[in-house]
Amino acid sequence: MRTATGWVREKAMAFAVKRNQSVPGNIKRIVRRETERALAALRARPADDETIHDVRKRFKKVRAVLRLVRAEMGERTYCRENACFRDAGRPLTEIRDAKALLETLDDLPLECAREISSTTLAAVRQGLEARRDAIHKRKLEKEHVLEKVAEAIEPVLGRIPDWTFPHKGWLVLENGSKGVYKKTRRAFAEASADPTTEKLHEWRKQAKYLWHQLQLLEPVRPKVMKKQNEQLHQLTQLLGDDHNLAVLYVTVAGDPVTYGGLNALQPLLALITRRRDELQKDAFRLGRRLCRDKPRVFTKRIGDYWKAWRSKSRAAQTS
Repeated sequence: MRTATGWVREKAMAFAVKRNQSVPGNIKRIVRRETERALAALRARPADDETIHDVRKRFKKVRAVLRLVRAEMGERTYCRENACFRDAGRPLTEIRDAKALLETLDDLPLECAREISSTTLAAVRQGLEARRDAIHKRKLEKEHVLEKVAEAIEPVLGRIPDWTFPHKGWLVLENGSKGVYKKTRRAFAEASADPTTEKLHEWRKQAKYLWHQLQLLEPVRPKVMKKQNEQLHQLTQLLGDDHNLAVLYVTVAGDPVTYGGLNALQPLLALITRRRDELQKDAFRLGRRLCRDKPRVFTKRIGDYWKAWRSKSRAAQTS
């Protein structure tokens, strides 16, 4: 019998390359697995917020993998599959965001309780809960989005065997690895120069794609890449918390009557602004460390890890 830790490790390593499998084989296996798990979750009943969150995470992983092999699989195939998961995931975003706003309110620092009246907090929570329930009812009961999302992605399983990759080994991954790191670095620079909500969110999206790609490659140099992945995960969490606070601000400030009145909301809005400043400072500090290398240097280092890892496999086969 496996221990709980064993199950966790197996689950984590499932989204990772295997040394005894070709690169195309790895890519197809991983996309198939994530798609099948997403379908199982979408068809499970009852559907809850965690299920929807899990499905969205799997879609993001698949899109990160597709970006990694974009140049190899061809623009037509890439655009078709990426659009499939992108468009399928959009109806789930509103559901997840409604839940995330409640979590964001609950995660505000303890000083919130001292600065904001309990009456105002209760009004905000009540308004957010009503909003979440209305979105759930509309999306899940009236629009039946889970069934539609499942129908949209299921055909991918039949197309995966037809994906072709002209090259072998690291060449399949090299351009994609360099491209996503380059986009992450550019998004960091743009957000640093002009930290708007939109540019910070774009930085987060690119950083998350990079994080998922390096998760995939973690077995090639576990200790080094695990540390880098932990830092990338931390960065995406900081930027995600910042984005949720931005959405919370716009939501309550845009409809103050529902959430307790504009005057009563001022301490909450001020707290959100201060907390966003703190999160952004931490994110930029971490971003400077993670985006320090030039794309060519970054890609060469990962490529060297890959080649050393694969050479061990060949050595074992000949011994």
